[in-house]
Amino acid sequence: MTVTSALAGAQRVLADQSVSRMLGTRLVSFGEGSAVVELDIRPDISNQDGAVHDGIVAYAADTALAFAGGAALGEKVTTSGLTVDYIAPATGRTLRAHGIVMLASGRRASCRCEVHAIGDDGAETLVAVAQGTIVAPEKAEGTVAQIERAAVATRKAATRLGRLGTPTVQQVLTERRRTGNNDDGATVALVIEGGGMRGIVSAAMAAVIEEEGFLDSIDMIVGTSAGAVNATAIAVGAAGPMADSYAEVFSSPEFIDVRRVVRGLPVIDGPLLVRRVDELFGFGSLVGAEGAERLVMVATDVDTGRAEALTDFTDRDDLVGCLHASGLLPLLAGDPVELRGRRWLDGGIVEAVPVVTAAARGATHAIVLATRPPGTQPAYGAADVVVERYLRRMNPELAAAYRGRPHRYRETLQQVRDGWSHGMSTLALAPRLGDPLPGRLERDQTALRAARAAAAATARSVLEELR
Repeated sequence: MTVTSALAGAQRVLADQSVSRMLGTRLVSFGEGSAVVELDIRPDISNQDGAVHDGIVAYAADTALAFAGGAALGEKVTTSGLTVDYIAPATGRTLRAHGIVMLASGRRASCRCEVHAIGDDGAETLVAVAQGTIVAPEKAEGTVAQIERAAVATRKAATRLGRLGTPTVQQVLTERRRTGNNDDGATVALVIEGGGMRGIVSAAMAAVIEEEGFLDSIDMIVGTSAGAVNATAIAVGAAGPMADSYAEVFSSPEFIDVRRVVRGLPVIDGPLLVRRVDELFGFGSLVGAEGAERLVMVATDVDTGRAEALTDFTDRDDLVGCLHASGLLPLLAGDPVELRGRRWLDGGIVEAVPVVTAAARGATHAIVLATRPPGTQPAYGAADVVVERYLRRMNPELAAAYRGRPHRYRETLQQVRDGWSHGMSTLALAPRLGDPLPGRLERDQTALRAARAAAAATARSVLEELR
């Protein structure tokens, strides 16, 4: 099917919806896991201040997410979950919602959407950011065995959605530690945020998890950027030494130095950094070992603008290359990594906290290691404007993902702290307000050590409740 015929077919589906006809919704782009819908801003869908009603904004986001998911999964899809973060009033002439599939697996697609208001002068204002899960129905099957399998799958899905009293991650971990049995139908993931040198926070928390004996209860380790380095350290049994190395080894100007810009070099020497962690902790020995199967690194595909899971490492060079790809901060660490026939950038552009990847790979429960306190989010300043322009030249999808990153981060962490995110029961370990936090390029050893100590204390206090 051509792009034109696919768009025409999707437009007919939209036209069959009475609410879409009533609102005059237009599908202007469709295909390859992406969709854009528009509707005119007019008084009958606006509030007393002239801004589009929030419910209509949510409708636009839901529609774009559903069609994006439909482009990946097939025509018959439904929305199983939707969260919307409202950023600014939607005023102007046009409301435009752009949905894109972040990850698709089986019958589920995890999607994100950015909603913009287009002014009379053509200027775009980000008014909302949404995340949603789109599902395709199972096909009817005829034999008794097939029907039974469908019933089992339905019960599992219901449990995953919390409809049959899904145990919390705390309950699962407590029971696993009591019995030593992980064969309980749950899949527990350890999800680790990145953040450059702020990764010392999640590394210190991971070290406590290792010390307290919780790793035996973990089925999957998922990390983004510096979180991928920490995840690999956990997989090889070196979480503690990894936490120490941020201050004692990697604070050296050998790895991070803004003066490198004068020589036309990136601020961060990524290749050297990943080679050194491999040398120090023997990451390459993981290839082919039992622990490798539960390790997942997240990186951003430059050409699609989507987060991708990197697994199944073929050899030492491939594993080290995946580490480099997952943590390649745009501009600061140089040009994209070319690996496995594709180009990659830092996974945090799309998924700073990779809960979506964990859920897409089958996790039912997650311990999430965050590196910022509750209620905070990444800043967006003048340097970020430069990065956004750089990314737009490569792929506008990358720029849009980077622009919406602070709002996605805040929404994701709120879900995690509430105990339920993307169909998973969640437990958050995060710094407390007032705890010392290093910067992304921090090299002050005293500041790094203070952050490590505070993060370890926080992790111990949370895990104490699980004993």
